Amino acid sequence: MTSIYKRTKLTAMQSMSRFFGVLLLVSCLLSLTSCEKDLEVYNTETCRLNFYYNLNNRSDFNESLARTAYSFIYGSSDRQRDTLWFPVQTMGFTSDRDRPVVLEQIPSDGVQAVPGKHYVAFNDPSVSNLYIIPAGKATTKLPVIILRDPSLKSEAVTLKFAFRENEYFKLGFEEFSTRQIEITDMLSEPSKWNEAYPIPGLERYFPRYANHLSDFFGAYGVVKHQFLIEQTGKKWDDEYIEALITGDSNYLKYLVRKMSQRLAEVNAERTAKGLDVLKEADGTIVEIVDIYA
Repeated sequence: MTSIYKRTKLTAMQSMSRFFGVLLLVSCLLSLTSCEKDLEVYNTETCRLNFYYNLNNRSDFNESLARTAYSFIYGSSDRQRDTLWFPVQTMGFTSDRDRPVVLEQIPSDGVQAVPGKHYVAFNDPSVSNLYIIPAGKATTKLPVIILRDPSLKSEAVTLKFAFRENEYFKLGFEEFSTRQIEITDMLSEPSKWNEAYPIPGLERYFPRYANHLSDFFGAYGVVKHQFLIEQTGKKWDDEYIEALITGDSNYLKYLVRKMSQRLAEVNAERTAKGLDVLKEADGTIVEIVDIYA
């Protein structure tokens, strides 16, 4: 009798459990249906502009990403102008016609670039037709044409520019609304010398850990920069630095050791000739420490 009672009680409990399970499932489905009905169709006509950085999250942005360093010294001696291209992305609907984009120079630190002297003005008739978002597109690249003025042999200038609102576009995220170019005809610190690059294999679990070129070759200096160029035959510009840091780690390790050894040899040769060791203009001794020793 007791056994029958227990089986009956257990069966009843199982039935109740199944009933509440079904009830919970129905409630969830009704809730989802209600939520779907509450969602409004995206119909805003406001379109916005951002410079594009291929980031997973806005929080991954840092100011160094918006900074570009350019030196004519890396190119041929007869090059008088060059074009840099900057990716942009729209927010909002695309259009079936080309939409003009307006760029403007804004104040910056340091010596400011002069339109017509250091770069082709954004409203110059020869280039103004290049500043568009093509019909049917949400992304494109906008050009900035920089000029090789003789003054760049002795100084660096800064061109900071931003979007300006027009009838087609409003501003997007504040941090994605400006870019900056440092222009010179001398060796200068590449913008990627201190840029953080995720460590391969660790970026998913330790996103704050990163490699910087300065971790391997130390603080930037013009004399050090020239030494690295002469010893490797490479430009050591932004493109080369990015390829080096994100490339073969064994080669990077080899290069650090090789440059450290070569610097010691050059300094020994200079000392034997009665010369001082390599130093920067402010007297700082050029150092490349073999961190793998």
